[in-house]
Amino acid sequence: MDTKEIQISRKKVYDADFIKVFEDQVMLPNKQESIRVVVDHVGAAAIIPLTANNEVILVKQFRYAIGEYSIEMPAGKKDCPLEKGLDCAIRELQEETGYTSDSIEKIGDIYSAIGFSNERIELFVGRNAYPINHPVNKDPEEWIECLMMPLAQAKAMIKAGEIKDAKTIIALHSI
Repeated sequence: MDTKEIQISRKKVYDADFIKVFEDQVMLPNKQESIRVVVDHVGAAAIIPLTANNEVILVKQFRYAIGEYSIEMPAGKKDCPLEKGLDCAIRELQEETGYTSDSIEKIGDIYSAIGFSNERIELFVGRNAYPINHPVNKDPEEWIECLMMPLAQAKAMIKAGEIKDAKTIIALHSI
C-alpha cells in the first residue's frame, strides 16, 4: 500500500532569510484531505572539534526559543542553499571557537524536526583542532562561551542532562 501524501496546494505564510513557512493542503492515502505546516529551511552544518589531547570544544549560549542556556557543538545555518556543508562547518568552527582543523570527516546527516521541517544538518568531526592565528569576526548577534573538556566528560554531561541538544548528543555518540 502506498502511504505517500500528495500535495494539492501550497500557501506561503511566512518568509525570512533562512526559513519559509508553508501551509500545504495534502491528500492522504485514504483519500481524505488534511493540512500540513512545513518549515522550509536552507540547511545547516555542525562540527565536533577534538584537540590533539582528545578534548572537545563545545559552546554555551542562551537559546531564546527554549528560554535557557544550551551546551552544544559549533553549528550554523548555511549562507545559501548551495553552500557545501563542510564549508559551513569550518566557518562556524572558526567564528564560534577561534579554532580550525585540517582533518575533518563527515559523520552523517540528520533532520532536526522531521514532523514539520526539512532542515537537514550535516554533522562533522574535526580532529586535531587548533587555534587559528587570526580569528575571524564573530557573529555580532551571538554571545557564546567556549568550553573545552575531555570527550569522556562531554559524554557524561549527556547522561547528567546537562547537554540536551539533539545534534550534539548524536554527534558525540558517533565518535
